[in-house]
Amino acid sequence: MKNGIYASLWNGKTFAPGWMTWASGSIQQLGWGEPPLPLRDQLQDLGASEILPGFVDTLLHGFAGVDCGDGTPLALNRMSRALAATGVTSAYAGLYPLSLEDYRAVAKRWGQWKAQRGPARTRFAGWHSEGPFIARSKRGALPASAILKPSAEAAAALMEACGGWLKLCTFAPELPGAFDACQKFRDDGVMPSVGHSEATYLDCEAAAATGELAVTHLGNRVEPFCAREPGPIGFAMDGGFHWAAVIPDMVHVAPETVRLWARTPALRKRLMACSDNLSHAGLPADSFVSGGKRLTRSGAVAVDAKGGLCGTLDSLPELLLRLLRDGFLSLPQLVRMGCEVPGALLGDCGRLEVGLRADFVVLENQQRIGAVWVGGRRVTGS
Repeated sequence: MKNGIYASLWNGKTFAPGWMTWASGSIQQLGWGEPPLPLRDQLQDLGASEILPGFVDTLLHGFAGVDCGDGTPLALNRMSRALAATGVTSAYAGLYPLSLEDYRAVAKRWGQWKAQRGPARTRFAGWHSEGPFIARSKRGALPASAILKPSAEAAAALMEACGGWLKLCTFAPELPGAFDACQKFRDDGVMPSVGHSEATYLDCEAAAATGELAVTHLGNRVEPFCAREPGPIGFAMDGGFHWAAVIPDMVHVAPETVRLWARTPALRKRLMACSDNLSHAGLPADSFVSGGKRLTRSGAVAVDAKGGLCGTLDSLPELLLRLLRDGFLSLPQLVRMGCEVPGALLGDCGRLEVGLRADFVVLENQQRIGAVWVGGRRVTGS
């Protein structure tokens, strides 16, 4: 099997002729122009194919009929293989607030998934739990029964129950005890993320004063921006968050707003896209049950019986490519939001760079994702 390619590679600004090799899942060599003669036999010539880094999704609750929180190891394997074919090569599995007992059960199933071997699949680098330390008034579709009061002790218990899988945790910084929980998360390598919250600008500023801080889905389940109280949106536009995620489906946030944020100087290099996919994302189902609720497809999103937004049903690459096709994002903005910034959060992916994961995709006519490689392995069916 060839362990390298020669094609038109993304150089951070545009496509240019180049080549790269990989071993043990990581990029070993990368160069521009014609490959050296001794390497040519090791390279697969992809001609003028345009190669982007693999997409990175930091909030994905499920895909292909499988929910991240209740899927069996076999179902999680099916989900991760189907997801990889869309171009999402790395992700955080999104979980709703659960009891500690349920977190432990989910961790056991994910451990069994991780131990499986087989065809290439999306690499899940950890979990993003939306809660349980959130504001009840902003819970949206999240279950009220598992919401807890924040404290350092409660945060420690949560992380222990997650068995090392927790990497990102949505919380409301305005709640009593939230500062202590936030610090405990950071001490144990978990990124705190503002969301489902009534936080003010000053609440966000206080939470960010002692370490890195993210925002889960900017513009949703947080206070709106206004002249008298800029809130989390103003804090993000001021460059306050180190990582600012947005759902780019043109419904949760208007496409004009995504374009504005992508152009905002203090935010542009911190803005990343997340899908907020539900279990039935990637399927043609018009009606399904997710999180115990009957939901209906409405374009790219799912809504409940009252018309409330409950998540999305198209993959992250498709959501972003739609914004590209409709003229709201440039290709460099798409790559930055969908690959580079979330890849920097995970720390080992999102760019075509020596030492990072050999995760990359073919972009066909700037319209759709073609072939996909995860860790240098070609995804079946891509």
